[in-house]
Amino acid sequence: QQQQQQQQQQHGVGAAQGNQSSAPSLQASTSLLGWFARGLLYIGQSIFGILRVFLLGTTGGQLGGGYGSGVALTQALTNAYGANLRLPRFYEGSFSQALQAARREAKLLVIYLHSEHGRYTRRFCSEVLSEDFIRGMLDENFLLWGGDIASMEAHRVSQMIHARQYPWFCVLLPASVDEIRVIGALNGDIQVDAASGLLAACLDEMETHRAEIIARREQQVEDRNLREQQDLEYQQALEMDRRRTEEKELLERQQEEAKRIEEEKLRKEQEELAKLQAAKDELQNNRRQRAAAILPEDPAAASRISLRLPTGQRVQRKFASSATLADIYAWAECLQFLPENEGKGLQVPDRIMLKTSFPSKDLVEMSATIEELQLSGTSILLTALEDDD
Repeated sequence: QQQQQQQQQQHGVGAAQGNQSSAPSLQASTSLLGWFARGLLYIGQSIFGILRVFLLGTTGGQLGGGYGSGVALTQALTNAYGANLRLPRFYEGSFSQALQAARREAKLLVIYLHSEHGRYTRRFCSEVLSEDFIRGMLDENFLLWGGDIASMEAHRVSQMIHARQYPWFCVLLPASVDEIRVIGALNGDIQVDAASGLLAACLDEMETHRAEIIARREQQVEDRNLREQQDLEYQQALEMDRRRTEEKELLERQQEEAKRIEEEKLRKEQEELAKLQAAKDELQNNRRQRAAAILPEDPAAASRISLRLPTGQRVQRKFASSATLADIYAWAECLQFLPENEGKGLQVPDRIMLKTSFPSKDLVEMSATIEELQLSGTSILLTALEDDD
C-alpha cells in the first residue's frame, strides 16, 4: 500500500508538469487479473450510470444525480459522507460559466468529477478534499467546479478531458476561448500529498502562463474596444452620409420648387404680356377701323384745334364749331392711322386725357361743343392715363 501511495504521489506531480496520467504505471504494477477486474468494474459502473440517467433522469442516485449548483453539491456530499465534512467552495454555475470566470480572474480551474460508485470516492471527499491545507489552497488560489458523472453536463466534461477512473481530480488552464489545457490530473486512490503536490506544481506553472493569459485578455479588451470604436465611427459615418443625403435631397427639392415657382411666374408674366399685347392689338385694330370712318377735314370748318402729344409732336385740324369734345377725342385717338399723318411716326397712348394748357384743366365734358368750351384756336395737351388713374 505504501508503494502504491508513492506511485500515486509521483503521478500527481508528473501530471502537474504536463505528463500523462499515472494509470499506465499503476497498471504495470498490478497483475493481469487485477487489471481485468478493474476494467470490468469501470465498464459496469459506466453502463449502470448511463442506464440510471435514462431511467431515473438527472435526479436519481444517492447524491441527487445532477445538482445544479455548488451549494447543492456541497449539501449532497455532506449528506452522504457526514455533516461535519468541511469542503472547499464549489463554483456556482455551469462548467462553461466556470471557464469564463477562470479566464476573467486569471485563475486555474480545478475539476472534481464525482462518482458514488468509485472505490475511493468516500475517502477522497473525507480525507483529501476536506483537508485544511488543500481546502485553503483551493479557496484562495483556484476556482473549483464539481459534478456528478450521473449528470449529462459532468458526463460531457468527463469525455472532453478523457476522465477514465473516479474520483477524478484535475487542473485546467483556460488559456483562451478556444483552448483549454489539462496541466495535471489525479484519479482513483488519491493521496493528500499527491493532491497538494499537484496543486503546488500547477500554481508554479500558472505563474509562467499568467502573463500570457493577462496579455491575451488585455488584447481581447483592446480588440473589442477597437471594434467598438470602428463600429462607432462606421455608424457616425453612416449618419453623416444620411444627413448629407437628406440635405442634398432637401436642396434639390428646394431648387426644384424654386424652379417651378420661377417657371410659373414666367408663364404668368408671359400670359399677362400676351393678354396685354392682344388687348393692344385689339385697340389698334379698333382705332384703325374708327380712323377709316372719320371724314376728311372740312375746308369750311373754322375752329382750329392744335394738339400736342406726349412725345412733343404737334398735329392740328379744323372742326366745325358745333363739333363736340367727343369728336375731338375720337380724332385724337386715331391720329396715327389717319391718311394725313401717315409716315409721321405718331404714338398715341392706349388711354388718353385731353387738357387745356393754361389754365390746366381736364376736358371731360364729352357732349359740350367746341364753341361752348371755347377751344377754337387753342392748344390742347394729350396726356397718357395710367392704369390706376
